[in-house]
Amino acid sequence: MVTINQIAKEAKVSKSTVSRYLNQGYVSQETAKKIEAIIQKYNYTPNEFARNLKSQKSSFTGVIIPRLDSPSVVRMLSGLEKSEREYGRQIMMVNSELTVEREIESLYNLQQNKIAAIVLMAVAITEEHLKAINQLKTPVLVLGQKDRRLMTLTQDNYFAGRQMALGLQRYGHKKIAYVGVTENDIEVGVHRKRGVIDGFNEIGINEIKVYESTFMVEDAYQLGLSILPATCETLYIGATDNIAIGLMKAAHHLGLKIGQDVSFAGFGGHPTGEYVYPTLTTIDLHHEKLGIMASKYVELMLKKQPIPETTTIATEMIHRESVGYIK
Repeated sequence: MVTINQIAKEAKVSKSTVSRYLNQGYVSQETAKKIEAIIQKYNYTPNEFARNLKSQKSSFTGVIIPRLDSPSVVRMLSGLEKSEREYGRQIMMVNSELTVEREIESLYNLQQNKIAAIVLMAVAITEEHLKAINQLKTPVLVLGQKDRRLMTLTQDNYFAGRQMALGLQRYGHKKIAYVGVTENDIEVGVHRKRGVIDGFNEIGINEIKVYESTFMVEDAYQLGLSILPATCETLYIGATDNIAIGLMKAAHHLGLKIGQDVSFAGFGGHPTGEYVYPTLTTIDLHHEKLGIMASKYVELMLKKQPIPETTTIATEMIHRESVGYIK
């Protein structure tokens, strides 16, 4: 691959002149034509990251994700990356592997790489997060959690939980279980669960059995194998589509007829739910729209413009075959 040095040598100019041309600085028209002809000749593409390190203005947005195999993360990334390209930026991604320590470490590492801004898909907000973010000169947007001390963006998980409960009322289930995640995750572990419970309380169902799993399908599957034979609940609501799918797999393994013997619903609205059998009833959280909105927030932050205090991304109940009517 041709280098800047080779381009400079062939054009009979200095390396700094080529660099200035690539960074849209002033060079004479004649010199610009020579350099551009050589670039076209060798199909040269500048190393954007190297240019970023040398430039005062970055074209990269750092994104810290909790895991690589999450449908929610994939859809948020899709929306974010698409919008970032429209703003002329690229994303640099780091996987925290669901650990707070790696999230904190990544915040500092990304700043050292002269990132324009950082989008943090946090598993939780801790005092360590607050300390790190307040120390950084790079603007940080926390995606998926809410904290008034930080710049954050998320769905209304309480509303989505309540929407689920009221949407399932038509099926007539009275014995209901909710399978959630750790309450360290305030949005999913606390607010979403509270919305479900309060929603059912509104319609006179005051006893909801609560279990805790993780975000992993396999963990939900193993939990399902242990609780489904031993409980009398007819409807299980997973805090995520993955949890619901893990429970459904356990029901299949145990020979239970989904939609007849037992029903399942989840949160996410991911395409996978359309391809499991039976298809999954879910709340579509529109994660791709959330990613697009996050990119718009980054643009406002970089321009030092005010960000709306409240942004609502509508959620949608999708009724499919995994929930049946009580006869």
